[in-house]
Amino acid sequence: MKLSDIKKIAIVGGSGMMGVGIAQVFASSGRQVTIKTRNVQTCTVTEDLSGQLSAFLEEGLINETDRDRILSRVNITADAIEAYSDADLIFESVPEVMEVKHATFREMERYAKTSCIFASGTSVKSITEIAAVCEHKERIVGAHFWNPAVLIPLVEVIRTEDTSDEVFQLVFDLLQECGKKPAKCLKDVPGFLANRLQHALWREAFYMLDEGIADAATLDECIKNSFGFRLPQLGPFENADMVSTELTLNIHSYMFQHLYSGVEPSRTLVELVTEGKQGFATGEGFQSWTPEQAARSKAVLFQYLIDQTKYRRSHY
Repeated sequence: MKLSDIKKIAIVGGSGMMGVGIAQVFASSGRQVTIKTRNVQTCTVTEDLSGQLSAFLEEGLINETDRDRILSRVNITADAIEAYSDADLIFESVPEVMEVKHATFREMERYAKTSCIFASGTSVKSITEIAAVCEHKERIVGAHFWNPAVLIPLVEVIRTEDTSDEVFQLVFDLLQECGKKPAKCLKDVPGFLANRLQHALWREAFYMLDEGIADAATLDECIKNSFGFRLPQLGPFENADMVSTELTLNIHSYMFQHLYSGVEPSRTLVELVTEGKQGFATGEGFQSWTPEQAARSKAVLFQYLIDQTKYRRSHY
């Protein structure tokens, strides 16, 4: 199969916001997208996608012709044969329950053509374990989008020992053509690439809070206003080369013995969950949040992502 052969894409479990974003990504590339849902009558994909596209239109990221063409390329069905039988790639986005994923992949393999590629959007589950119920394991990869899928550039493409080189490269090339920044994860490890990096940072930050070194707001501000400020342009390896590998080695030789390496979750985190303090949802977590503060945090993040998207489109 060639990249040009991938013309029809099915998304199963795509009625949530992640699925809607992924549908927009693929439909924007000119491909036909079918979203398989359990109930077409209660499905809000069309409304959600229209609202998302309206936001893009308002921000000048698309025009009215783009919006209409994207909407015209997205179909919704509850019929497995209609969704799968003619698809060139099926993207799974069902809940993170292994039994549900296994049932979904069995159904996909029952109705899809043998040349069809299967991609799982799981953020935590083993792709190898998901693929275990299928006969043609060589056509299965992970393709983990980050939320919001239509704005975050990264998609992790994860291979198993059974994934063929052709399928692995095809999915990578497809995502690249769709304007994403795919990254190859060469081994199916828990957390893949970016979540491992993210939660390594969280572990140290939560430990510092537990030990009373600083409060949560201060630690957040330290990250935002130091290395976090330059992270979009300067990753750790480029940074190490910039300051010199010798300096980096000297720092690590001294610092690593003082960093937290425990395997248990943060004491403060456990206490918050036990007390029912769920963050934005309840108004209290690591910090206190009024409904207005929570809404502002989300709005500021969305606008930041929109602005970054505009910047990337004009500079890359």
